[in-house]
Amino acid sequence: YPLEKAEQYVALRRPYLINDLRMQRTLMDRRLVYDLLEESGIDVPRHVFMSRDGYVSTGTGDGPKKNADDEGGSSICREEPEIEEHDDHIEVNGVTINKPFVEKPVDADDHNIAIYYPSSAGGGCKKLFRKVGDRSSEFYPEINEIRRDGSYIYEEFIETQGTDVKMYTVGPDYGHAEARKSPTVDGKVERNPDGKEVRFPVILTLREKEIARRIVLRFKQQVCGFDILRIQEGDSLVSYVC
Repeated sequence: YPLEKAEQYVALRRPYLINDLRMQRTLMDRRLVYDLLEESGIDVPRHVFMSRDGYVSTGTGDGPKKNADDEGGSSICREEPEIEEHDDHIEVNGVTINKPFVEKPVDADDHNIAIYYPSSAGGGCKKLFRKVGDRSSEFYPEINEIRRDGSYIYEEFIETQGTDVKMYTVGPDYGHAEARKSPTVDGKVERNPDGKEVRFPVILTLREKEIARRIVLRFKQQVCGFDILRIQEGDSLVSYVC
């Protein structure tokens, strides 16, 4: 998407904007998105940032922050991220994330997302990617170590019984949601006779409608889409945005 060119056009012609272009810069960094979602009171998966570019989280992404009064402490994130990798978990800046966990590049345009599985499940790594034909993921049993070549978000894998919910908004008061088979199941995209991905309408909860309203207002995107992970926790249906 030629965002820079769009910004130049807006500066020249000053058209009426449905979506705020400046906020689209924010959307390009998954860490900024998670920090703003937390700031807005929206649930996100338990996560930690492995930032090798000096990014400092305003939310929970950097793990526990030391107080300035603590010995050797600071009120900001450590300059050098700390990571320890073990067979079935990682520790980043004092936060433990157990396998299975998800590894996301911080660049929102990078869809090379990985899921690492524990040894009790046979280990290995499932790589997700933009749909190619009828495939959306591939499993690699020999890969068990995380990537070390950039900045990533590591988050707990949320089991959704094999479905993802795609949410779409038009303004703060209208939302539409569809469920599809999750790419984490077997990587095969289910399509109808017309070649379109099979999806099913979803009835939104009051909480999910409020989530959509907050996202539209906080990110200043009247027309937008995002993913919801639904899980049952006791008697409650909990929806995480990811």
